[in-house]
Amino acid sequence: MVRGEFLDRRKDTMPLDLQLTDPSIVVVDRSGERLPYSRGIMATSLLATGVSTEEAYRLASSIQAELHRDSGRELPAEELVEITEAILRSREGGDAIAERWMAWRTAKRTGRPLVIALGGAPGVGKSTFATRLAVRLGITRIVTTDAIREVLRTVVPAAVLSELHASTFELTDAPGRDGFASFDRQCDVVTSAMTSVAQRLAAEHRSMIAEGVHLVPGALTTALADHPAAPIVVERLAIAPAGTHAANLRQRATSEPLRGGERHVGSFDRIRAISDHLVDTAAETGTGVVDVGLAGEMTQDIVDEIVARAAASPPVAPASGTDPSRPEAA
Repeated sequence: MVRGEFLDRRKDTMPLDLQLTDPSIVVVDRSGERLPYSRGIMATSLLATGVSTEEAYRLASSIQAELHRDSGRELPAEELVEITEAILRSREGGDAIAERWMAWRTAKRTGRPLVIALGGAPGVGKSTFATRLAVRLGITRIVTTDAIREVLRTVVPAAVLSELHASTFELTDAPGRDGFASFDRQCDVVTSAMTSVAQRLAAEHRSMIAEGVHLVPGALTTALADHPAAPIVVERLAIAPAGTHAANLRQRATSEPLRGGERHVGSFDRIRAISDHLVDTAAETGTGVVDVGLAGEMTQDIVDEIVARAAASPPVAPASGTDPSRPEAA
């Protein structure tokens, strides 16, 4: 028996809820492309509603089972959407999930790229949240300010901008606004470079998550306000209670020793001062401040703002080669 035949036979004997792709159900999108139903893609699209990963896959399996009752046929993507909405509403508490899913799908189809900016002091947990958020929203590009700073260090010598070559917590002096002058200069340079990245990706109608301590609250919103692609920019400043913050830094020192975690633990008071300084800046620019420990609420808050922004503006013509009308669930 050849390997391909074995795999085909094994797939035939797999339980329905274990098959990520079901070739017996073909979905035809608006461009006429024929695609097999994908439980994985459907589950991913449901994650934006705030449900757990396990629940998303259970719902996607229920949709697959419903479609399988009439296997061997093709159905338009819009019919799949109707079936999905009906199944979601049939469950306890499903009306809210269905409404969020439909609203998120509508927002995605506007053709407007998403730019999500997540700032916060080192160790509050923003990197972990950014990764999880990227999975939930189907965003494949996470750009960190640490990476941007490293690139800048290769082209801007210390003699020109010494602040760029220091760690953030080394740039804080006495309490008060003046004590963060060096830190603010580093942030301004890194945020400016991040803005260029965001502008380029927006021009290509590609979504991104920008993450890092150097993001100046409100800067990306201002810089992208008049961009031709009308990106939906959502900014949040992540914070954490002092105890949680300290524990995160201690864990980093143990699990990621090459990142110099012990230096962060020893500079905890300075790092907390940076967090307070960023909160003050966020208040001045109207940037939302959230406890990153409330990940579920934070995710839904971001999705709700994206949906509201999308509803307030007309769709934008997509860049060449993109098709925002293509349903995530197809």
